[in-house]
Parts: sequence; structure tokens; C-alpha cells
Amino acid sequence: MRCQVPRTFSGAIRASLPAFLAFCAVSHTAHGDWTVATSAALSHDNNVSNAHSYASVVEDSSAAATVSVLQLMQVGENTSLAAGGNLSGQAYERLSGLNEASLEGVLSLKRKWGLGAFAPWARAGISLGRADYADGYRSATIYRASLEVGKRFDERVSLWANYGFEHRRASPTQAEFYGVSGDVFSQNGRALKAALQYSLNARISLGLGSLWRHGDVVSTTAAGTYLYANYKAVAPDPTFGAGAYAYKLNGTTYGARLGVDYSLSAHSLIGCGFQRLETHAQGGNNYSDSMPQLTWTYRF
Repeated sequence: MRCQVPRTFSGAIRASLPAFLAFCAVSHTAHGDWTVATSAALSHDNNVSNAHSYASVVEDSSAAATVSVLQLMQVGENTSLAAGGNLSGQAYERLSGLNEASLEGVLSLKRKWGLGAFAPWARAGISLGRADYADGYRSATIYRASLEVGKRFDERVSLWANYGFEHRRASPTQAEFYGVSGDVFSQNGRALKAALQYSLNARISLGLGSLWRHGDVVSTTAAGTYLYANYKAVAPDPTFGAGAYAYKLNGTTYGARLGVDYSLSAHSLIGCGFQRLETHAQGGNNYSDSMPQLTWTYRF
């Protein structure tokens, strides 16, 4: 696997500096517990290009890793604050232009209604990050805000739901067509996620998740193939080959994920899962996406 490190990774640090400074300010005035976690994943995407036509479908495998550092601070009897950051990266087997590194600062406030593991809870969070891609033109500053609720019903069953908004601000490429924007990789989207977890025993648990997302989607077509209608922006996408173009469209995505996790120890977890996505984009430009995945997580 060829891995190319983005040359502008320092931009990720600069973009996340305000969130990091806020984290330092909060950490200096409050005391709490530190949480450090690492995770890794191997996955295969059968439609990385999000293509409508079979001739433009490109599949590839990738490896990803993340290191997260959070400080948890109690600010009330049932209220806690978490501040920290995530450092992550992803490398593709063939599409080296999609290799990326990202840095993100996060801040969240959590409230529990009651004591113990079975009390319902809610959490509001914001984050600011920078993702730098090897191809350069996909690099973006990323703003996120979310509201999450959850409850553990008994020793086996727990449920959570998350509603979030994401804005990606990328540098627009030079327009190639008169009157058509080249700002393909700046995107807005909002998503609703829900997941149900069921513990078979002390080590094995099953997870079922669902996704609804509406907003901007990007689909890439190969040279000489079907061209999308009703697009908001279009730009060359040489990562997928000479003559390939990326189109930004309005779309709605529906998804489901089924996974199994196995606890190796009190700190380590491995899992496998399968995700299926169906996207209905403007003008009848629909496509699907399937992704099997192996994961590993370790919390210190």
C-alpha cells in the first residue's frame, strides 16, 4: 500500500488552533480525568467515486487510524464537560490522492438525568478541524455541531441517537464552464443517526445502526461517461483518472449498519461490520455504496 502524507498538514494545526486554545483555557481552570483512546480500521468501499453509472464506479480498500485525547471535567452534580482533540489519517491502496490527515478540536457538554448507568443522558457538542488530502483540492476546514441523546435500559440493551450539522469549506477550483461554479468540495449537510446495542454476554455485543443524511453529495464520473444533470458545481477530479469530473448535487442518503464487537480485555475491543448506503440525488442521479469493515479500539 502506498501512503502519501499531505504536504500541507501544518494547515490542519493552524485551522484547529482556536479550538485547542479554548481547550487549554478550560483545562487550566478546571480539574478532571484524562481519557486517551486509539482506534484503527480496515475497510473496502465498492463505490468510492459515488458514481451513478457502472462505467464510473471505482472501488478501493483503505486503512485508517485515530488518536483521541479528552479531558473530562465535572461542572455540576449531573453535568460534565469534555474538551480535547482527535488526530487521524487514512490511506488508500490505489487512490493515493484520497490519502488524508486531519486534526480536530472538540468541546461537548453532557447532562444526565439521574444516577447510575441506566440514567438517560443528553450531550451537545461542537468541533473545528482541518482535513488535508494528498490531492490538495479536497482539503477543507470542517465545522460540526451535534445533539445526542441516549439511554441504557438494562444490562444488555442500550440506545442512542444523534442529530448533527456539518460544513466543509474548501478552496474552489477554477471554473471550467461559463456560469458554473467550481466549488465542488465545499459542502453542507445534516444527518440523523441512531444505534441499538445488545450485549450477548460480557464480551460479545451486537450493534444495529441507521442513518439519514440530507445535503450536498459529490459524485465523480469517468471521462466519456454519463454526465450529471442539475448539479450545483463541477470540477476536474484527476485522482480518479484523466478526464474525470466531480459533481456536487443535492441528495438524501439512507443507510444501515450491522456489527459485532468482541472485548479482548477491559481496555481493548475488536469488531467487524457491514454498512450499506443508498443515495437519491437530484435529477434521478442515484447510487449505492457497500463497505465491510474490521475495527480495533484501545482505551488507556
